[in-house]
Amino acid sequence: MKPKTVCVVGLGYVGLPLANAFSKHLRVIGFDIDDDKIGDLNNNNNNNNNNNIEFTTDPSKIKHADFVIIAVPTPVTKSNLMRQTCDMSNFLASKNLY
Repeated sequence: MKPKTVCVVGLGYVGLPLANAFSKHLRVIGFDIDDDKIGDLNNNNNNNNNNNIEFTTDPSKIKHADFVIIAVPTPVTKSNLMRQTCDMSNFLASKNLY
């Protein structure tokens, strides 16, 4: 059976730990739109010799994954709480990446 690949979209306080955890068992593509963050993560990754994880800002890499986890902010504001909703704009924008 072919090894599976997971892509984590959004490498913030939720996505980055998820990507690191999955990389212990699976190949991982970590995607984020922040060039500086990806540069820092790639530098740290090279120092740690973790070959199971690839950090990128290239959305075309997402289609190489068997599974995609979207971990982008869904901010909750006071007005959202009154309507019991959250801001889904980041999530909706991320679905257009692949």
